[in-house]
Amino acid sequence: MSSTGIGTRIGSRIGIRIGIISTRPRRCAAVSAVLALALATCSSGDGAAGTSSSTSASAPPNSSAPATEPIAPESTDGTAGPDTTSAITTGAPSTSDPTEPTAPGADAWAVDTDPCSDPDAANAPIDGTVRIGSVMPLTGGVAAAAFAPVAEGFRAYVDFANQQGLLGDLHAELTIEDDQYDPELTSAAVTKLIDGGVDVVSGIVGSPDNAAVRDVLNEGCYPQLNALTGSPAWGDVAHYPWTTGLLVPYTVESKVYAAALHAMHPGGATVALFYVNNEFGQVYANTFKDVAGDYGLEIVDEQTVDADDTNPPISQVASIADHAPDAIVTVPLGPGCIGFFAELAAAKMRHTGWTPETFITNTCASTPVLRAAGPAADGVYTSGNLQDLTGPADADTPGEQAFVDYMTSIGKQDLIATAGAGWTTGEVTIAIIKQAMASADGLTRASIIEAARDFTFRPSLGRAGVELRSHGIEDAYLAESLQVLQYHAGTGGGFGTFTDVGDLITEFETR
Repeated sequence: MSSTGIGTRIGSRIGIRIGIISTRPRRCAAVSAVLALALATCSSGDGAAGTSSSTSASAPPNSSAPATEPIAPESTDGTAGPDTTSAITTGAPSTSDPTEPTAPGADAWAVDTDPCSDPDAANAPIDGTVRIGSVMPLTGGVAAAAFAPVAEGFRAYVDFANQQGLLGDLHAELTIEDDQYDPELTSAAVTKLIDGGVDVVSGIVGSPDNAAVRDVLNEGCYPQLNALTGSPAWGDVAHYPWTTGLLVPYTVESKVYAAALHAMHPGGATVALFYVNNEFGQVYANTFKDVAGDYGLEIVDEQTVDADDTNPPISQVASIADHAPDAIVTVPLGPGCIGFFAELAAAKMRHTGWTPETFITNTCASTPVLRAAGPAADGVYTSGNLQDLTGPADADTPGEQAFVDYMTSIGKQDLIATAGAGWTTGEVTIAIIKQAMASADGLTRASIIEAARDFTFRPSLGRAGVELRSHGIEDAYLAESLQVLQYHAGTGGGFGTFTDVGDLITEFETR
Protein backbone atom coordinates (compact mmCIF):
# COMPACT_ATOMS: atom_id res chain seq x y z
CA MET A 1 0.00 0.00 0.00
CA SER A 2 4.75 3.40 0.45
CA SER A 3 4.73 1.58 1.02
CA THR A 4 5.02 4.35 1.49
CA GLY A 5 2.16 3.12 -0.73
CA ILE A 6 0.80 1.20 0.97
CA GLY A 7 0.77 0.56 -0.09
CA THR A 8 0.71 4.06 -1.76
CA ARG A 9 0.59 4.44 -6.29
CA ILE A 10 -6.92 9.10 -16.57
CA GLY A 11 -9.74 11.57 -16.75
CA SER A 12 -12.73 9.46 -15.83
CA ARG A 13 -10.68 6.28 -16.36
CA ILE A 14 -6.94 6.09 -16.94
CA GLY A 15 -7.21 3.68 -19.84
CA ILE A 16 -9.48 6.09 -21.69
CA ARG A 17 -8.43 9.70 -21.36
CA ILE A 18 -6.90 12.44 -19.24
CA GLY A 19 -7.59 16.11 -19.28
CA ILE A 20 -9.19 17.47 -16.15
CA ILE A 21 -7.04 17.52 -13.04
CA SER A 22 -8.96 17.17 -9.82
CA THR A 23 -8.87 20.20 -7.55
CA ARG A 24 -8.55 18.12 -4.39
CA PRO A 25 -5.27 19.19 -2.77
CA ARG A 26 -3.13 16.72 -0.81
CA ARG A 27 -0.67 18.09 1.74
CA CYS A 28 1.41 15.02 2.45
CA ALA A 29 2.94 12.33 0.27
CA ALA A 30 1.31 8.94 0.23
CA VAL A 31 2.64 6.85 3.08
CA SER A 32 3.72 4.14 0.68
CA ALA A 33 6.15 6.66 -0.77
CA VAL A 34 7.76 7.10 2.64
CA LEU A 35 8.26 3.35 2.83
CA ALA A 36 9.70 3.14 -0.63
CA LEU A 37 12.04 6.06 -0.07
CA ALA A 38 13.56 4.48 2.99
CA LEU A 39 14.01 1.20 1.16
CA ALA A 40 15.73 3.04 -1.64
CA THR A 41 18.05 5.17 0.44
CA CYS A 42 19.25 2.50 2.85
CA SER A 43 21.96 -0.05 2.29
CA SER A 44 23.00 -3.10 4.23
CA GLY A 45 25.24 -2.15 7.10
CA ASP A 46 27.39 -3.82 9.67
CA GLY A 47 26.50 -3.97 13.29
CA ALA A 48 25.64 -6.14 16.21
CA ALA A 49 22.46 -8.09 16.50
CA GLY A 50 19.44 -5.83 16.78
CA THR A 51 17.40 -5.04 19.82
CA SER A 52 13.72 -5.77 20.15
CA SER A 53 10.66 -4.11 21.53
CA SER A 54 7.28 -5.57 22.40
CA THR A 55 3.72 -4.41 22.78
CA SER A 56 0.73 -6.04 23.80
CA ALA A 57 -8.27 -3.00 -17.01
CA SER A 58 -8.89 -2.20 -19.31
CA ALA A 59 -6.55 -3.77 -21.87
CA PRO A 60 -3.80 -1.68 -23.53
CA PRO A 61 -5.20 0.46 -26.36
CA ASN A 62 -3.56 -1.57 -29.14
CA SER A 63 -4.50 -4.91 -27.65
CA SER A 64 -7.20 -7.13 -29.06
CA ALA A 65 -8.11 -8.34 -25.59
CA PRO A 66 -11.52 -7.42 -24.21
CA ALA A 67 -11.68 -4.41 -21.93
CA THR A 68 -12.50 -6.52 -18.90
CA GLU A 69 -9.59 -8.92 -19.27
CA PRO A 70 -7.19 -8.42 -16.36
CA ILE A 71 -3.45 -8.35 -16.68
CA ALA A 72 -1.87 -11.34 -14.99
CA PRO A 73 0.86 -10.73 -12.41
CA GLU A 74 4.45 -11.43 -13.32
CA SER A 75 6.27 -14.39 -11.86
CA THR A 76 9.74 -14.03 -10.42
CA ASP A 77 11.30 -15.31 -13.63
CA GLY A 78 9.72 -12.50 -15.63
CA THR A 79 7.10 -14.62 -17.37
CA ALA A 80 3.42 -13.85 -17.30
CA GLY A 81 1.50 -15.07 -14.33
CA PRO A 82 -1.40 -17.48 -14.40
CA ASP A 83 -4.21 -16.66 -16.81
CA THR A 84 -7.58 -15.69 -15.46
CA THR A 85 -10.76 -14.52 -17.10
CA SER A 86 -12.34 -12.95 -14.06
CA ALA A 87 -13.63 -9.42 -14.64
CA ILE A 88 -12.01 -6.71 -12.56
CA THR A 89 -13.95 -4.50 -10.20
CA THR A 90 -13.76 -0.77 -10.91
CA GLY A 91 -16.86 0.52 -9.19
CA ALA A 92 -17.53 2.27 -5.92
CA PRO A 93 -15.69 1.24 -2.77
CA SER A 94 -17.05 -1.63 -0.75
CA THR A 95 -19.64 -0.71 1.83
CA SER A 96 -18.46 -3.45 4.17
CA ASP A 97 -17.13 -2.61 7.60
CA PRO A 98 -13.39 -2.05 7.05
CA THR A 99 -12.65 -3.94 10.27
CA GLU A 100 -14.45 -7.02 8.95
CA PRO A 101 -12.61 -9.00 6.25
CA THR A 102 -14.79 -10.77 3.73
CA ALA A 103 -15.00 -14.52 4.31
CA PRO A 104 -13.43 -16.70 1.60
CA GLY A 105 -15.65 -18.61 -0.80
CA ALA A 106 -16.07 -22.33 -1.32
CA ASP A 107 -13.10 -22.40 -3.73
CA ALA A 108 -10.72 -20.98 -1.10
CA TRP A 109 -7.03 -21.80 -1.48
CA ALA A 110 -5.60 -24.38 0.93
CA VAL A 111 -1.97 -24.75 1.98
CA ASP A 112 -0.19 -28.11 1.98
CA THR A 113 1.51 -28.62 5.34
CA ASP A 114 3.06 -31.99 4.50
CA PRO A 115 6.35 -30.38 3.33
CA CYS A 116 6.62 -28.41 6.60
CA SER A 117 9.56 -29.23 8.86
CA ASP A 118 6.95 -29.78 11.59
CA PRO A 119 3.47 -30.25 10.10
CA ASP A 120 1.87 -30.75 13.51
CA ALA A 121 3.14 -27.38 14.70
CA ALA A 122 1.79 -25.67 11.57
CA ASN A 123 -1.65 -27.12 12.30
CA ALA A 124 -1.60 -26.72 16.09
CA PRO A 125 -4.31 -24.52 17.64
CA ILE A 126 -3.28 -21.02 18.76
CA ASP A 127 -5.06 -20.15 22.00
CA GLY A 128 -4.93 -17.25 24.45
CA THR A 129 -2.26 -15.18 22.76
CA VAL A 130 -1.24 -14.89 19.14
CA ARG A 131 2.41 -13.82 18.92
CA ILE A 132 3.22 -11.53 16.01
CA GLY A 133 6.82 -10.80 15.07
CA SER A 134 8.27 -8.18 12.78
CA VAL A 135 11.72 -6.95 11.74
CA MET A 136 12.45 -3.32 10.92
CA PRO A 137 15.44 -0.97 11.02
CA LEU A 138 15.02 0.64 14.45
CA THR A 139 18.63 1.85 14.71
CA GLY A 140 21.29 2.73 12.18
CA GLY A 141 20.81 6.13 10.56
CA VAL A 142 18.45 7.00 7.72
CA ALA A 143 16.56 3.71 7.81
CA ALA A 144 15.83 4.01 11.50
CA ALA A 145 14.64 7.59 11.12
CA ALA A 146 12.30 6.61 8.31
CA PHE A 147 10.90 3.46 9.89
CA ALA A 148 10.60 4.41 13.54
CA PRO A 149 7.14 5.91 12.82
CA VAL A 150 6.15 2.77 10.89
CA ALA A 151 7.05 0.61 13.88
CA GLU A 152 5.14 2.97 16.18
CA GLY A 153 2.07 2.80 13.95
CA PHE A 154 2.21 -1.01 13.89
CA ARG A 155 2.46 -1.14 17.70
CA ALA A 156 -0.34 1.39 18.06
CA TYR A 157 -2.78 -0.62 15.96
CA VAL A 158 -2.07 -3.87 17.84
CA ASP A 159 -2.68 -2.06 21.14
CA PHE A 160 -5.83 -0.50 19.67
CA ALA A 161 -7.06 -3.93 18.52
CA ASN A 162 -6.54 -5.37 22.02
CA GLN A 163 -8.31 -2.45 23.67
CA GLN A 164 -11.24 -2.71 21.28
CA GLY A 165 -11.43 -6.50 21.61
CA LEU A 166 -11.21 -6.97 17.86
CA LEU A 167 -10.01 -10.54 18.35
CA GLY A 168 -12.45 -11.38 21.12
CA ASP A 169 -10.73 -13.17 23.97
CA LEU A 170 -7.55 -13.64 21.94
CA HIS A 171 -4.73 -11.28 22.87
CA ALA A 172 -2.27 -10.09 20.22
CA GLU A 173 1.35 -9.63 21.25
CA LEU A 174 3.76 -7.81 18.94
CA THR A 175 7.55 -7.99 19.04
CA ILE A 176 9.59 -5.92 16.59
CA GLU A 177 13.24 -6.88 16.18
CA ASP A 178 15.87 -4.46 14.85
CA ASP A 179 17.94 -5.44 11.79
CA GLN A 180 19.39 -2.00 10.89
CA TYR A 181 18.30 -2.79 7.29
CA ASP A 182 20.98 -5.49 7.10
CA PRO A 183 19.74 -8.84 5.66
CA GLU A 184 22.24 -10.77 7.77
CA LEU A 185 20.75 -9.22 10.88
CA THR A 186 17.28 -9.97 9.55
CA SER A 187 18.09 -13.67 9.58
CA ALA A 188 19.32 -13.50 13.16
CA ALA A 189 16.27 -11.47 14.18
CA VAL A 190 13.82 -13.97 12.67
CA THR A 191 15.63 -16.85 14.35
CA LYS A 192 15.19 -15.01 17.64
CA LEU A 193 11.50 -14.52 16.95
CA ILE A 194 11.01 -18.20 16.14
CA ASP A 195 12.92 -19.24 19.25
CA GLY A 196 10.64 -16.92 21.21
CA GLY A 197 7.53 -18.76 20.03
CA VAL A 198 6.22 -16.38 17.39
CA ASP A 199 3.17 -17.60 15.44
CA VAL A 200 3.32 -15.22 12.50
CA VAL A 201 5.81 -12.71 11.05
CA SER A 202 4.48 -9.55 9.40
CA GLY A 203 5.73 -6.26 8.00
CA ILE A 204 9.43 -7.02 7.44
CA VAL A 205 10.96 -4.01 5.73
CA GLY A 206 12.97 -4.29 2.51
CA SER A 207 13.29 -6.69 -0.41
CA PRO A 208 16.71 -8.16 0.50
CA ASP A 209 15.63 -8.48 4.13
CA ASN A 210 12.45 -10.40 3.26
CA ALA A 211 14.33 -12.54 0.75
CA ALA A 212 16.95 -13.40 3.38
CA VAL A 213 14.37 -15.16 5.58
CA ARG A 214 11.87 -16.38 3.01
CA ASP A 215 13.32 -19.89 2.80
CA VAL A 216 13.51 -20.49 6.54
CA LEU A 217 9.98 -19.19 7.13
CA ASN A 218 8.52 -21.25 4.29
CA GLU A 219 10.37 -24.40 5.31
CA GLY A 220 9.18 -23.94 8.89
CA CYS A 221 5.69 -22.96 7.69
CA TYR A 222 5.51 -19.64 9.52
CA PRO A 223 3.25 -17.09 7.77
CA GLN A 224 5.44 -14.28 6.38
CA LEU A 225 2.77 -11.64 5.82
CA ASN A 226 2.69 -8.13 4.39
CA ALA A 227 6.28 -7.69 3.21
CA LEU A 228 6.83 -3.92 3.11
CA THR A 229 8.29 -3.83 -0.38
CA GLY A 230 6.79 -3.81 -3.87
CA SER A 231 8.94 -6.59 -5.29
CA PRO A 232 6.90 -8.85 -7.58
CA ALA A 233 8.78 -11.77 -6.01
CA TRP A 234 6.17 -11.91 -3.24
CA GLY A 235 3.63 -13.26 -5.74
CA ASP A 236 5.40 -16.60 -6.23
CA VAL A 237 2.73 -18.67 -4.50
CA ALA A 238 3.85 -21.97 -6.02
CA HIS A 239 7.37 -21.83 -4.57
CA TYR A 240 6.77 -19.65 -1.50
CA PRO A 241 3.17 -20.18 -0.39
CA TRP A 242 3.81 -18.75 3.10
CA THR A 243 5.04 -15.33 1.87
CA THR A 244 2.83 -12.35 0.92
CA GLY A 245 3.44 -8.67 0.18
CA LEU A 246 1.46 -5.56 1.11
CA LEU A 247 2.64 -2.84 -1.27
CA VAL A 248 1.62 -2.36 -4.90
CA PRO A 249 4.11 -4.29 -7.08
CA TYR A 250 6.63 -2.17 -8.96
CA THR A 251 5.40 -3.81 -12.17
CA VAL A 252 1.91 -2.45 -11.64
CA GLU A 253 3.21 1.03 -10.89
CA SER A 254 5.20 1.02 -14.12
CA LYS A 255 2.14 -0.03 -16.13
CA VAL A 256 0.10 2.72 -14.49
CA TYR A 257 2.58 5.32 -15.74
CA ALA A 258 2.49 3.88 -19.27
CA ALA A 259 -1.31 4.01 -19.28
CA ALA A 260 -1.29 7.56 -17.89
CA LEU A 261 1.07 8.71 -20.64
CA HIS A 262 -1.14 7.19 -23.30
CA ALA A 263 -4.10 9.04 -21.79
CA MET A 264 -2.11 12.27 -21.95
CA HIS A 265 -0.92 11.55 -25.50
CA PRO A 266 -3.53 9.39 -27.23
CA GLY A 267 -1.82 10.00 -30.56
CA GLY A 268 1.47 8.62 -29.31
CA ALA A 269 4.47 10.05 -27.46
CA THR A 270 8.22 9.73 -27.11
CA VAL A 271 9.61 8.70 -23.74
CA ALA A 272 13.03 8.53 -22.12
CA LEU A 273 13.85 6.15 -19.27
CA PHE A 274 16.25 6.94 -16.44
CA TYR A 275 16.77 4.27 -13.81
CA VAL A 276 19.18 2.80 -11.32
CA ASN A 277 20.97 -0.17 -12.86
CA ASN A 278 20.08 -2.87 -10.35
CA GLU A 279 17.25 -5.37 -9.95
CA PHE A 280 14.97 -2.70 -8.47
CA GLY A 281 15.36 -0.30 -11.38
CA GLN A 282 15.31 -3.03 -13.98
CA VAL A 283 11.90 -4.29 -12.80
CA TYR A 284 10.38 -0.89 -13.55
CA ALA A 285 12.27 -0.39 -16.82
CA ASN A 286 11.68 -3.86 -18.23
CA THR A 287 7.97 -3.68 -17.44
CA PHE A 288 7.65 -0.27 -19.08
CA LYS A 289 9.53 -1.42 -22.17
CA ASP A 290 7.31 -4.49 -22.42
CA VAL A 291 4.09 -2.46 -22.53
CA ALA A 292 5.24 0.79 -24.16
CA GLY A 293 4.30 -0.25 -27.69
CA ASP A 294 0.81 -1.24 -26.59
CA TYR A 295 0.28 2.32 -25.35
CA GLY A 296 1.73 4.07 -28.40
CA LEU A 297 4.91 5.07 -26.61
CA GLU A 298 8.28 5.16 -28.33
CA ILE A 299 11.34 4.94 -26.09
CA VAL A 300 13.92 7.28 -27.62
CA ASP A 301 16.58 7.19 -24.92
CA GLU A 302 17.49 4.94 -22.02
CA GLN A 303 19.94 6.08 -19.36
CA THR A 304 21.10 4.30 -16.23
CA VAL A 305 23.09 5.06 -13.10
CA ASP A 306 24.85 2.60 -10.81
CA ALA A 307 23.27 2.18 -7.39
CA ASP A 308 26.44 3.29 -5.61
CA ASP A 309 27.15 6.24 -7.92
CA THR A 310 26.67 9.47 -5.95
CA ASN A 311 27.68 11.81 -8.78
CA PRO A 312 25.05 14.06 -10.36
CA PRO A 313 23.61 12.38 -13.50
CA ILE A 314 24.93 15.15 -15.75
CA SER A 315 25.69 13.11 -18.86
CA GLN A 316 22.56 10.99 -18.55
CA VAL A 317 20.18 13.95 -18.31
CA ALA A 318 22.05 15.77 -21.05
CA SER A 319 21.51 12.81 -23.36
CA ILE A 320 17.81 12.72 -22.50
CA ALA A 321 17.48 16.45 -23.16
CA ASP A 322 19.19 16.09 -26.55
CA HIS A 323 16.43 13.65 -27.54
CA ALA A 324 13.75 16.06 -26.22
CA PRO A 325 11.17 13.37 -25.39
CA ASP A 326 7.58 14.22 -24.56
CA ALA A 327 7.94 12.47 -21.21
CA ILE A 328 10.47 10.93 -18.83
CA VAL A 329 9.92 7.95 -16.53
CA THR A 330 12.50 7.98 -13.76
CA VAL A 331 13.59 5.40 -11.19
CA PRO A 332 16.50 6.89 -9.22
CA LEU A 333 17.42 6.04 -5.63
CA GLY A 334 17.98 7.98 -2.43
CA PRO A 335 20.07 11.13 -2.91
CA GLY A 336 19.89 10.44 -6.63
CA CYS A 337 16.25 11.57 -6.56
CA ILE A 338 17.21 15.12 -5.69
CA GLY A 339 20.21 15.00 -8.02
CA PHE A 340 18.02 14.03 -10.93
CA PHE A 341 15.61 16.90 -10.32
CA ALA A 342 18.46 19.39 -10.17
CA GLU A 343 19.99 18.21 -13.44
CA LEU A 344 16.61 18.12 -15.17
CA ALA A 345 15.92 21.72 -14.13
CA ALA A 346 19.26 22.79 -15.53
CA ALA A 347 18.59 20.92 -18.78
CA LYS A 348 15.21 22.59 -19.18
CA MET A 349 16.86 25.98 -18.89
CA ARG A 350 19.28 25.05 -21.65
CA HIS A 351 16.49 23.70 -23.88
CA THR A 352 13.94 26.48 -23.95
CA GLY A 353 10.39 25.28 -24.46
CA TRP A 354 11.10 21.66 -23.52
CA THR A 355 8.67 20.72 -20.74
CA PRO A 356 8.38 16.92 -20.59
CA GLU A 357 5.88 15.26 -18.30
CA THR A 358 8.03 13.60 -15.66
CA PHE A 359 6.89 10.54 -13.75
CA ILE A 360 8.89 9.53 -10.72
CA THR A 361 8.32 6.39 -8.71
CA ASN A 362 7.13 6.18 -5.14
CA THR A 363 10.75 5.68 -4.15
CA CYS A 364 11.28 9.41 -4.58
CA ALA A 365 7.82 10.80 -3.94
CA SER A 366 8.08 11.63 -0.26
CA THR A 367 7.46 15.18 0.86
CA PRO A 368 10.98 15.61 2.36
CA VAL A 369 12.63 14.67 -0.93
CA LEU A 370 10.33 16.78 -3.06
CA ARG A 371 10.70 19.75 -0.71
CA ALA A 372 14.47 19.38 -0.82
CA ALA A 373 14.34 19.42 -4.62
CA GLY A 374 12.46 22.73 -4.44
CA PRO A 375 10.94 24.25 -7.59
CA ALA A 376 12.75 21.62 -9.69
CA ALA A 377 10.19 19.04 -8.53
CA ASP A 378 7.19 21.20 -9.39
CA GLY A 379 4.69 19.39 -11.60
CA VAL A 380 6.17 15.91 -11.22
CA TYR A 381 3.76 12.96 -11.37
CA THR A 382 3.76 10.00 -9.01
CA SER A 383 1.18 7.73 -7.35
CA GLY A 384 -0.15 6.36 -4.04
CA ASN A 385 -2.99 4.35 -2.51
CA LEU A 386 -3.33 5.65 1.07
CA GLN A 387 -4.98 8.80 2.35
CA ASP A 388 -2.80 11.76 3.21
CA LEU A 389 -2.44 12.17 6.95
CA THR A 390 -1.62 15.64 8.17
CA GLY A 391 -3.58 15.98 11.39
CA PRO A 392 -7.08 16.38 12.83
CA ALA A 393 -8.04 19.11 10.38
CA ASP A 394 -7.87 16.59 7.53
CA ALA A 395 -9.46 13.69 9.39
CA ASP A 396 -12.41 13.59 7.03
CA THR A 397 -13.10 9.85 7.11
CA PRO A 398 -14.07 7.62 10.05
CA GLY A 399 -10.93 5.51 9.60
CA GLU A 400 -8.64 8.51 9.56
CA GLN A 401 -10.43 10.08 12.52
CA ALA A 402 -10.02 6.88 14.55
CA PHE A 403 -6.32 6.79 13.69
CA VAL A 404 -5.79 10.44 14.56
CA ASP A 405 -7.76 10.16 17.81
CA TYR A 406 -5.88 7.08 18.98
CA MET A 407 -2.43 8.42 18.10
CA THR A 408 -3.31 11.64 19.92
CA SER A 409 -4.56 9.72 22.95
CA ILE A 410 -1.20 7.97 23.37
CA GLY A 411 0.82 11.14 22.84
CA LYS A 412 1.99 10.23 19.33
CA GLN A 413 0.22 12.99 17.44
CA ASP A 414 3.56 14.13 16.01
CA LEU A 415 3.69 10.84 14.06
CA ILE A 416 0.25 11.10 12.47
CA ALA A 417 1.64 12.05 9.06
CA THR A 418 4.15 9.19 8.99
CA ALA A 419 2.78 6.29 11.09
CA GLY A 420 -0.14 5.42 8.82
CA ALA A 421 1.80 2.74 6.94
CA GLY A 422 2.53 0.90 10.20
CA TRP A 423 -1.08 1.32 11.37
CA THR A 424 -2.27 -0.19 8.08
CA THR A 425 0.22 -3.05 8.36
CA GLY A 426 -1.13 -3.82 11.82
CA GLU A 427 -4.73 -3.48 10.68
CA VAL A 428 -4.28 -5.91 7.79
CA THR A 429 -2.38 -8.37 10.02
CA ILE A 430 -5.13 -8.37 12.66
CA ALA A 431 -7.84 -8.70 9.99
CA ILE A 432 -6.12 -11.77 8.54
CA ILE A 433 -5.86 -13.34 12.00
CA LYS A 434 -9.52 -12.55 12.67
CA GLN A 435 -10.56 -14.26 9.44
CA ALA A 436 -8.39 -17.28 10.30
CA MET A 437 -10.09 -17.59 13.69
CA ALA A 438 -13.39 -18.19 11.90
CA SER A 439 -12.03 -21.04 9.77
CA ALA A 440 -13.22 -24.61 10.24
CA ASP A 441 -9.93 -25.57 11.92
CA GLY A 442 -9.79 -22.47 14.09
CA LEU A 443 -6.68 -20.35 14.46
CA THR A 444 -3.49 -22.10 13.35
CA ARG A 445 -0.44 -21.01 11.39
CA ALA A 446 -1.93 -22.84 8.41
CA SER A 447 -5.30 -21.09 8.71
CA ILE A 448 -3.53 -17.71 8.96
CA ILE A 449 -1.77 -18.10 5.62
CA GLU A 450 -4.94 -19.52 4.08
CA ALA A 451 -6.81 -16.42 5.24
CA ALA A 452 -4.11 -14.18 3.79
CA ARG A 453 -4.38 -15.98 0.44
CA ASP A 454 -8.18 -15.61 0.21
CA PHE A 455 -8.74 -12.14 1.52
CA THR A 456 -10.87 -9.11 0.69
CA PHE A 457 -10.47 -6.08 2.91
CA ARG A 458 -10.88 -2.32 2.75
CA PRO A 459 -8.16 -0.65 4.89
CA SER A 460 -9.45 2.26 6.93
CA LEU A 461 -6.68 4.59 5.69
CA GLY A 462 -6.96 3.55 2.06
CA ARG A 463 -8.05 6.02 -0.57
CA ALA A 464 -11.66 5.78 -1.69
CA GLY A 465 -12.07 2.63 -3.74
CA VAL A 466 -8.93 0.88 -2.49
CA GLU A 467 -9.70 -2.72 -1.64
CA LEU A 468 -7.10 -5.36 -0.86
CA ARG A 469 -7.87 -8.64 -2.59
CA SER A 470 -6.11 -11.98 -2.95
CA HIS A 471 -7.21 -15.37 -4.21
CA GLY A 472 -4.67 -18.17 -4.08
CA ILE A 473 -2.46 -18.48 -7.14
CA GLU A 474 -4.94 -16.57 -9.33
CA ASP A 475 -4.41 -13.29 -7.48
CA ALA A 476 -1.23 -13.24 -5.42
CA TYR A 477 -0.97 -9.48 -4.83
CA LEU A 478 -3.11 -7.75 -2.22
CA ALA A 479 -2.66 -4.19 -3.54
CA GLU A 480 -2.86 -3.37 -7.25
CA SER A 481 -4.71 -0.04 -7.39
CA LEU A 482 -3.04 3.37 -7.52
CA GLN A 483 -4.00 7.03 -7.68
CA VAL A 484 -1.89 9.20 -9.98
CA LEU A 485 -0.81 12.40 -8.21
CA GLN A 486 0.85 15.61 -9.30
CA TYR A 487 3.09 17.59 -6.97
CA HIS A 488 2.95 21.37 -6.68
CA ALA A 489 6.04 22.85 -5.04
CA GLY A 490 5.79 25.81 -2.68
CA THR A 491 2.07 25.44 -1.99
CA GLY A 492 0.40 24.33 1.22
CA GLY A 493 2.35 26.66 3.45
CA GLY A 494 5.63 25.65 1.84
CA PHE A 495 5.14 21.92 2.33
CA GLY A 496 3.97 21.36 -1.23
CA THR A 497 0.66 19.79 -2.21
CA PHE A 498 -0.45 16.81 -4.27
CA THR A 499 -3.41 16.96 -6.63
CA ASP A 500 -5.31 13.84 -7.60
CA VAL A 501 -5.15 13.28 -11.35
CA GLY A 502 -8.35 11.56 -12.38
CA ASP A 503 -9.71 8.59 -10.47
CA LEU A 504 -8.14 5.69 -8.65
CA ILE A 505 -6.70 3.30 -11.23
CA THR A 506 -8.05 -0.20 -10.73
CA GLU A 507 -7.46 -1.49 -14.28
CA PHE A 508 -4.45 -3.55 -13.23
CA GLU A 509 -6.24 -5.49 -10.52
CA THR A 510 -5.86 -9.17 -11.35
CA ARG A 511 -9.46 -9.97 -10.39
